[in-house]
Amino acid sequence: MNGVTGVGHRTDEEFARFVAGLVRDDAPRLFAIVEEYGEREDAEVAAYGLDFGDHTDVKSVEGDFRLRSQNPQSALAVFGHSTGATGVSRLHLVWLDGAESASPFDVPGR
Repeated sequence: MNGVTGVGHRTDEEFARFVAGLVRDDAPRLFAIVEEYGEREDAEVAAYGLDFGDHTDVKSVEGDFRLRSQNPQSALAVFGHSTGATGVSRLHLVWLDGAESASPFDVPGR
């Protein structure tokens, strides 16, 4: 639904509904990358990401790491190869809209 539609709206309410629908339809999906410590001993959110459909942007919670990738699964793998956190055994991709989470990513060398 990207772009200008050229459709006029007679009232402010009609236009408000149109704009709300446009925003909902084009909204990116929000997800988190969660670090697992040990074997299901503890966890913390390491980053949040936005999936725009054609690309994904991720920013660490601490603000010291950003990345752009093709999709959330690729971002998870890159984050796993780049993480310097000690004791992290796995990463998890968790969708904030309640959708099923991706399989955990085992951190290389750990």
